[in-house]
This record gives sequence, C-alpha cells and structure tokens, in this order.
Amino acid sequence: MRYDDDKDPGTAALAAVAGLARSVEALTRDLAAMKTGLQQTASKTAVASLSKTIASLGDTVASFEDLLTRIAAKPTRGTGRGAGELEPVQSWLRLPENDESAVQAVLSELLPWMESTYLRYASARETLPPCWLWHPEIVEELLWLMDAWTSAYEGEEASNKLVGDWHDRQRPGVTRRIGEYAPACDVLAHRDTAGQRAVVVPLAADADPFVTWWATDRDSLGPAPTAEQIKAGRRGGLTAVPTTAGGKR
Repeated sequence: MRYDDDKDPGTAALAAVAGLARSVEALTRDLAAMKTGLQQTASKTAVASLSKTIASLGDTVASFEDLLTRIAAKPTRGTGRGAGELEPVQSWLRLPENDESAVQAVLSELLPWMESTYLRYASARETLPPCWLWHPEIVEELLWLMDAWTSAYEGEEASNKLVGDWHDRQRPGVTRRIGEYAPACDVLAHRDTAGQRAVVVPLAADADPFVTWWATDRDSLGPAPTAEQIKAGRRGGLTAVPTTAGGKR
C-alpha cells in the first residue's frame, strides 16, 4: 500500500479504504442501472458476475475497516499517548527518575521471567554475574530479551519463526554480551565504588575548543590536549601525567 512519506501509515490506510469504499459504491450504482435499464443489452451471466465482484469487494472493504479499527483500539504502554500511536519499547535505561513504582513494575515482571525461562539455560547461568543488578547494561539486555520472548510466544504475531529467532540469535547474543560486560565481576567489587557517579563523559566540560575546531578548522588535527585533559582521558584511571613538552616520556 502506498502512502506519502509525511503522512501517517494508519491515516493513509484509512484514506485508501475510503477510496475503495467509494469505488464499490459506484459499482453498486452501475449494477442497479444495469438491472433496471440495460437488461436488453447485458446478459444475465454478465449481471450475475458483476454482482459477485461487487459483493467480494464489499467484503474486502469490511475486512480492512475491521482490521484498522482493531489496530486503532490496541492498548499502548505508558501514559499520555493517543489512540493508534506506536507502543513504546521498555527500557531500563530510560525509566523515569524518582519513580520507584515504575522500577518495581519492571523488576516484578523481569525477575520471575529470569527464574522461569532465562536461567533455565546453562550458558545463561554461567555468564550472569551475581552482581548483575549493579549493571544497568545487563538489566537492559535482559529486559528487551524478555520482551522479545513474550512477542515470540504470546504476542499477537507469535510464531515458530519468531521463536526460532529468539533461540538461534537473540538469546545467544544477549548471553554472550552479558559475559563480556562484567567478566569476573562479583558483589564485593562494587563495595569500594559505592556512592560514586556511575557515568562521566570524558572531557565534557572542555568541549568548547572542539566546537571551534570542528566548526572552523576541521582539516587540522584539532587542539592540543592539556595535562589535565590527558589525566582525565587516561584509560584505567592512571594518574601519572608526563610533564615533558609534546607528551614525551
């Protein structure tokens, strides 16, 4: 079905159905005229054939209208969304702050699913660190994997194909990445870092020189880093900064 790029597909579909309904109405009028005034020129077979065609088109229009009505009435997650808008995907990283009920609602769904489904797989038990709740990236992976499982097994479009994709690609991918996120991590490893800011964008406070560079002189290699920037940008938390010119050791 074709629709303009700037038009919502649902609106375009409704317009297409309305156009089809108008065509059926016009054909119906033609049939009535044929039955009343053109019997002498049109055979009974032709009239009967046209009648069946119009009836079939009418059924098609009714089916489209029913489908669009059900799509528009489909419930959505979240609040403040109008009817027919896309259902948002759950995200642990984008949950509203200062809303414990939203966090509790997610975990009350995720924890039983992990016990009943995810951790039934040996590879999942082997790669999930005991401190997984300290790792938001791990919770995020598990949350979308649970939603994918729900769609494959229980959603409106549940199918063996989706189930196979979950087993063959999605679950193994999440299991592998979880193992990469926190290798050899445990609960005690988080004791010493408690209370510290979880994420800091390196050099975010020093962005102004980079704005000027990229806006006016991007063909050069950029501004020279200061000693403070080198210290802040060192991987692994190194504190020793060379003081010799040019960064030579």
